[in-house]
Amino acid sequence: MNTKINKAVGYVCDVCLPGTDIVISKADQLARLKKYAEKEGVELVAVFEDDSYSPDLMARPGVKRLLNAPVDYEMVLVERVWVFCRKIKKIEEVLDAIETNGARLIATSYLWDCPSQLVRHRYARRDEAAAPQTALNQEEFRLAG
Repeated sequence: MNTKINKAVGYVCDVCLPGTDIVISKADQLARLKKYAEKEGVELVAVFEDDSYSPDLMARPGVKRLLNAPVDYEMVLVERVWVFCRKIKKIEEVLDAIETNGARLIATSYLWDCPSQLVRHRYARRDEAAAPQTALNQEEFRLAG
């Protein structure tokens, strides 16, 4: 039984859905982060927020505080990846900064948009590369080649 409790920080920012009047509020996002943390046995040690979305992602005060947080954490929880933005290059920039801190980005909602898939595929490739190769894996690889 794994008794290690992972530590996480969260990030929230009001998200306006393009072309609608719908806003996914910080309060709603925070509730979802807490629910996820409880379900997964993760200790949510801090939550950082920005009052409004701005295109200069790395200059947002909440993002800056998140990346310079004086607490230990293994993951950054967000309700959806594009709480940061929808531009792949900007998402990769924030992922690189998060990973520099030894953490990984976890979205509590499973969405099919491009930024969400980018994050899932990024970590899936790394997890596969880090997994020990079994004889069966090696044989499958030989046959596929």
